[in-house]
Amino acid sequence: MIIESVELVSLPGAPAYQEKIYRAHMDTGEHMDLFQAHWDVPLPPDTLVGLTVEEARRCRVERMLAVAGAH
Repeated sequence: MIIESVELVSLPGAPAYQEKIYRAHMDTGEHMDLFQAHWDVPLPPDTLVGLTVEEARRCRVERMLAVAGAH
């Protein structure tokens, strides 16, 4: 499954720390919630297009570790 598009989606009634999630639209027609948005680790949704779910999650972890290492 390849990610065709990603959008940030608000979750009604969610706590502030889980206000938005990355929702992927896959090439199979399925939708999948990838992970929560972390505003201190900006990850533009369009950078995940063309990746698999595993690659997108790895990309996010690498970004989070890079930001943590910079502080």
